[in-house]
Amino acid sequence: MPDWVWSPLRWALVAAAFSPIALALGWALVEGLLFPRLIPRDAIDALAEAVMREHPEDPEGWAFREEHAAWVRSRAVEQGQWRRVRRRIRARMREEEASRAAWNRGGV
Repeated sequence: MPDWVWSPLRWALVAAAFSPIALALGWALVEGLLFPRLIPRDAIDALAEAVMREHPEDPEGWAFREEHAAWVRSRAVEQGQWRRVRRRIRARMREEEASRAAWNRGGV
């Protein structure tokens, strides 16, 4: 057969061989990055509030343990949810820390 037939056929076989890998990587990205972002911010805020209320000694650590447990169970959406909750808790703790520091300096 002529060379112009083999070259496209070879590339078609390479594409067919690597398509399951590309599909798996694409799905992992969608499940790990996109789906957790579809969870409403109000739900994340409510969950962060509940965690801070129920675990006042270390809410960020508790959320991290939940995120790790979701990772162990291979639940990417749940892991992303807990990552967002943990980040929200960290932001709230920094806000509280800044307001306490301003209060101690005689500010607000």
